[in-house]
Amino acid sequence: IPPSKEMVAVLQGYRAHKQMLEDKNETSSERYRNECYLLAQAEKKIGADWDGVTVLEDNNDTPPMVMPDYIYKALCGRHQIGS
Repeated sequence: IPPSKEMVAVLQGYRAHKQMLEDKNETSSERYRNECYLLAQAEKKIGADWDGVTVLEDNNDTPPMVMPDYIYKALCGRHQIGS
């Protein structure tokens, strides 16, 4: 069974964040190790035999919710909410 669009989006997000940490040379940080773990779990959930293209189509035309940027930054410790 191919993954859902949401699962693919999560996988791509983990890959992008891992690459960003590698670009900043933060490969020995706890954040990097955590990102690698999350990426491995997502890849395991999707499966090694996924072709990288096929995804499950849903009949829901409603776009998925996107976390506001200020919340993401606050969770990552970059900014405080309200500042």
